[in-house]
Amino acid sequence: MDNKFNGERNIWSTATAAEENISTASSSSQSQPPRMQSLPFLPPENHIHRANGFSSHDSDLQTLESSFGGLSFADSSTVRQNSTRRRPRPRRFSDVGGGSSSGVNGAGGDSGVNGGGFSFRPSPYHRELEELQSFNQNQQRLLYQNNCVNQSYGYDTLDNGFLNGVPYAPRNHVSDQNPWGYYTDGFGSEINNAWRSINGYNQDQMENRRGSLYAIAKDAVWSKKLVETIYQGTKETIDTIFDRIIVHICELMVDPYGSDVVMLLIGKCCSEQIIQIVDLVTQDMFQFVNICFDLRGTAAIQELLDSIHKRANDQIPRIMDLISSVGLQLARSSNARSLILSCFRLFPLSHCRYLLEVVAQHCYEISIDQNGCCLYQQCLDKNRVPNPEIRQRLISEVISHALRLCLNCYGNYVVQYIVELNNQHVINALVRQLIGNYAHLARNKYGSHAVQKLLRLRGIDTRLIVVDLLSQIDTLLLDPFGNYVIQTAWFVSKDDVRHMLRYHIELNIRLMRCNKFGNKILEKLNI
Repeated sequence: MDNKFNGERNIWSTATAAEENISTASSSSQSQPPRMQSLPFLPPENHIHRANGFSSHDSDLQTLESSFGGLSFADSSTVRQNSTRRRPRPRRFSDVGGGSSSGVNGAGGDSGVNGGGFSFRPSPYHRELEELQSFNQNQQRLLYQNNCVNQSYGYDTLDNGFLNGVPYAPRNHVSDQNPWGYYTDGFGSEINNAWRSINGYNQDQMENRRGSLYAIAKDAVWSKKLVETIYQGTKETIDTIFDRIIVHICELMVDPYGSDVVMLLIGKCCSEQIIQIVDLVTQDMFQFVNICFDLRGTAAIQELLDSIHKRANDQIPRIMDLISSVGLQLARSSNARSLILSCFRLFPLSHCRYLLEVVAQHCYEISIDQNGCCLYQQCLDKNRVPNPEIRQRLISEVISHALRLCLNCYGNYVVQYIVELNNQHVINALVRQLIGNYAHLARNKYGSHAVQKLLRLRGIDTRLIVVDLLSQIDTLLLDPFGNYVIQTAWFVSKDDVRHMLRYHIELNIRLMRCNKFGNKILEKLNI
C-alpha cells in the first residue's frame, strides 16, 4: 500500500509544479485574486484503534482522513480564472506518510496544499472509511436506544471520538450472560450492591441505600428476579426487602412491574408489617383513591384486604372507614368497584354496615352509572355476596327507585336482574310498586323492556298489568315501543284478557291500518 501512495505523491508533485508555472505566467498580464491561507498539516495525536479485527491499513486510512480534514483550498474565483487555460484535475485523496511526505504538497515539503483551484475526488479507501464510521455510529445509537428503553444506560464518552459526550450503554444487557454486568457504573453499581444485599452480601454498605431496591422493583428485568427472591426467600430476606421498599409502597402499587413485587410481598408479611402498610395507605385519602382507580393498584389493595382478613383483624375498622368514606367514588369506577365486593365478601356485617348504607342510600346514582349498575347486580348475587341481609337491603332500595330506574338506559338492567332472581316476594313487591305507571313505561324505549320482562313471568297475574295498559290503549297501539308491549301481552294472557285486547284493537283498526306500528300488531295477531 505504501508503494501505491508513493506513486500518488509523485503525481501530486508534478501536478502542483505545473500549477505553479501556470500561476506565474498569468500573473504578468492580470493580478491574481487573493487565496485562502493554507493550513499547516498537523499529524493526528490519537490513532483509532479497534478490537474488531481490522488491520493497520484501516488505521492509516483513519489518520489520512483526519489529516485531510485540515486542508484548505483556494478561492473559487481562482478556479474560474484558471478554467480558461486548463481543465480542472480530478479529485484525488492524499497519502499519509512520515517525514517530509506527511502531507499533500507540490515539492515533497510539509507545507500542506500548494497551488489553488484543484478539486479532489474521494478514493475507494475514503469511502470505505466513511462507511465504517457510519456503521459504528449506527451501532452505538442502537445500543443507546435499546438501553434507554430499559433504563440501563450510563453516561460516558467513547474513545473513538464518534459519540463524544453522548450517553451510551457500555454493554448490551440483552446479550450479556453475566447477571452482575447489567449495570456497570453510577446508578447501576448501587443496584448491583442492592441485589447482592438481598442474597446476604455487603450488608454494611446497604445501610444508607434504601432507594436501591425501589429501583430494582420498578425495572422490567430485575423485578422478576426480585419476585423470585421473595417467593423463595426466608423471613430474614422478606424483612430486608420490606424495610427497603416500605416507604415507596404506594408508588409501587401502581407501577407496571412494582405491583407484582408488592402483591407477593404483602402475602408474605406478618401482622406488624401489615399494620405499617395500612398506616401508609390510609394516611392520604386522595392517594388511596388514585391507587384504587388504577388496575394494578386495585389488585394490590385486594391483596391487602385478604391479608388483613387472615392476619390482622384489628385493622378492619381502619381500612373500612376509609373505603366507606369514598364508597360512592369507588362504586362508579371500573377497577375500584371490585373492592366493595371484596369487603362484603370478606368482612362481617358489623364492619360493613357503614359501607352498605353508603351503597344503599346512593342506589339510584350508582345504578344509572355504567360501572355502578354492574356493581349493583354483582352485589345482588348470592355467590358473590353470601350475606342475605346485605342483598335484602339493596333489593329494597331498587324496588323503591324502580320507576326511575326503568326509564334509564343502565338502571333498567338492575330492575330486570331482580326479576330474574325468581324471588316471588320480590316480584310481587315490584309489580305493586309500578301499578299506575305501566302505560308510561311501555312508551319508553328502556321501560318497555322491563314491562315485557314482567309480562313473561309465570308466577304473577298479568291482569294487573294489562288493565293498567288498557287505560292508554289507543296511544300504545300506534307507539313505536308500546306496540311490542301489546303484542307480548296478547301472547302471555289468558282468553278473558285477550277478549278485552281484541275489543280495543277492533275499535282502532282503521287508525292502525294507516300506521306502520299498528300494521305490525295486525300482522302479528292475524287480525
